[in-house]
Amino acid sequence: MLVLFFYAPIGLTQVVSLKREGIAELTAKGQLYQAGSESFPASTEDLPTWLAQRQATPSINLFGGAYWFYVELHNDSNISQWIVNPDGTLIDQVEVHLYPQEGAIQGFTTGYRAERDYMLHYGKSIHLQAGSGAKLLIRFESPYYASTPNFELLQESSFRQRVVWENILVLAAFGALLTLALYNLFIFTITHDRTFFYYASYLGAYFFGWAFTFHIPAELFGWHNLHVHYIPFFLLPVLNTLFYMKFLRLKKYFPRLAAFSRINYWLPLLLLPSCFVALPYAHMLATLVITYWLVIALVSGIASLRSGFRPARYFVLAFITLMIPGAIILPANIGLIPDLVRNAELLTLLGGTLDAILLAFALADKIRVLSEDKDHALLELNKMLAVSRTDHLTGIANRHAFDQDFRQVFRQEKHTNNPMQPMLFLIDLDGLKRVNDCYGHLRGDELLHTFAQDLAGLVNDKVSVYRLGGDEFTILAHRSEEEEICAAITLFEKQLKERGFQNVGISYGVAFANESDSPFEVLSRADQRMYEFKTVRRHARSEDTPPRSDLGSMAKAQFTRSAD
Repeated sequence: MLVLFFYAPIGLTQVVSLKREGIAELTAKGQLYQAGSESFPASTEDLPTWLAQRQATPSINLFGGAYWFYVELHNDSNISQWIVNPDGTLIDQVEVHLYPQEGAIQGFTTGYRAERDYMLHYGKSIHLQAGSGAKLLIRFESPYYASTPNFELLQESSFRQRVVWENILVLAAFGALLTLALYNLFIFTITHDRTFFYYASYLGAYFFGWAFTFHIPAELFGWHNLHVHYIPFFLLPVLNTLFYMKFLRLKKYFPRLAAFSRINYWLPLLLLPSCFVALPYAHMLATLVITYWLVIALVSGIASLRSGFRPARYFVLAFITLMIPGAIILPANIGLIPDLVRNAELLTLLGGTLDAILLAFALADKIRVLSEDKDHALLELNKMLAVSRTDHLTGIANRHAFDQDFRQVFRQEKHTNNPMQPMLFLIDLDGLKRVNDCYGHLRGDELLHTFAQDLAGLVNDKVSVYRLGGDEFTILAHRSEEEEICAAITLFEKQLKERGFQNVGISYGVAFANESDSPFEVLSRADQRMYEFKTVRRHARSEDTPPRSDLGSMAKAQFTRSAD
C-alpha cells in the first residue's frame, strides 16, 4: 500500500506552470522515453515528429541506461532566470535543451563528468521570458542509478540559497566524520585498544563513501571513477562489525549473534568485486549487505543493552538514527519506491554523522564504566593490601608492614643532629605469658588489644606503630618525638595496671639512624637496649624496689651510656 501510495511513475506530459513563489517539480508531469544514439531535434517545429518516433517508458531501469525526458513549461511569473536541476541520484551525463516559443534554443551539459556551475549540484541556468512557454528536453545516461532521478525547476536565487545551506551541512558532516576518525585513531596509538581503531576505520570508510557520492574527489581533483564509489560502502559492514563485536563483547556473551554477525565479514568482501566486473549491480548488492548489517547490529545492541551493558544504549540510539534515513533511501535503491524526501543522500549523510557521534558517546561511556571498574578494583586491592598489612588481633600494622616501612625509612640520609632523623622503638609487653597461664588466652588477647589501642593513639604523620608478633611491638618515629613517646609508654604501663593487668610491665629499647650504618644494625641496637632495660628492671625487683618514677630514669641513663 505504501508503494502504491508514494510511487508516482513518470507519465503523460502536462504543462508545468512556473510561479514566482514556488519550485516546479517536473518529474511527475513529464514523459520518459528510451534513448539510443539519436541526437536532439534541430528546432521546436521538429519536436512533435521527433517525439512520435520515440518509445515511451513508465520508469527507468536502476541498472543503468540512457533516457529522454520531455516536459512543457509556461512561465506565469515575472522572473526570467531559472535553474534546471537534475537531482536525487548520481547521473553520469546530462544534456539539456530548452526550446522556447520565441528565441534561440538553449542548451547545457551537466552531470558527474561535466563541469558544474554550483558546487556539489548539477543545476544550471536557463532563460525563459515572463509569460512565454517552452519545451524542455533532457537526455541523461548512467551505468547505474542509485534511485530514480528527479528533475525540478527553481528560481536562481532560491537555488543558490539551497546550495549554500546544503553545502554547509555536507561539509560540516564531513568535518565531523574526519575529526572523529582522526581523534580515535590517535587514541588507538596511545591505548592500543583495537575498538578505537575499528571505529576510526569505520568512520573513514563512511567519509570516503559519501565523499564519492557527493563528488568531492571530482570537484577537488577532477577524478571521475565510478568503479571505486561503492567500495567504501561494501567495507562499512565489515569495519563496523569488527567494532561492535569487540565493543559489545558478542563472542563472550552472545555467541549466536556473533555467528550471524560474521556474515558481515565475508558477504560484503565476496560481493565487492562487483564494483569492477558488474558495476550496474554494485549499488543494489551494497544495499542488500548494508540492510543485513543494520538489522543484525541493531539486534545485537538491543540484546547487549538488555543484558545490562549500559554503554549499549548509545549504540542502539546510533543505529536507530542510521536506520531512519536508511528506511527512506534503501528501498528506493532497489526500486521499491521513489525517494520520499528530496536529497535523500544528504539526509543519510547527516544520519550517519549523528550515528558516528552517538557511537563516540558509547565509547566514552564504556571508558567511564571501565574507569569505575578499575577504581573499584583498586579499592578492593587497597583493602586487600591493608588487610595484608594489618594485625587481625590488635588492628594495628603487622610485621609485614613493618618490614616494608622499616627498610624504606632507614635508607634515608642520616644526620646526627637532625631532629627529623628516624628513630626505632622495640617494645616487649612483659607478663603476657603469666596472664595467659593464670587467666587464659582470651584475657591475654584482651591485654594485647588494649595495649595496641593505646599505642595506636600515638599514630600521626611522624609516628607509626606495629605488632611484630607475640608480645613484641615497635614504633617508627622522628627523633623529635622521643620524649613524648617515652612518657606515653610510662603512662600506658600505669593504665594497664589500673585496668586490672597486674604484674604486667613494658620494656623498650631505642635506636637512632645516625648510630648505625645499616637498618639491621639499628634493629640490633634497639634490641640490645631493650634487653638492658629488662636487666635494669629485674635488678630493681631483686633488690629493694625503688620508686616507679626512677625506673624510666635508670633505663634511660643506661641507654645514654650505651650510646656514648
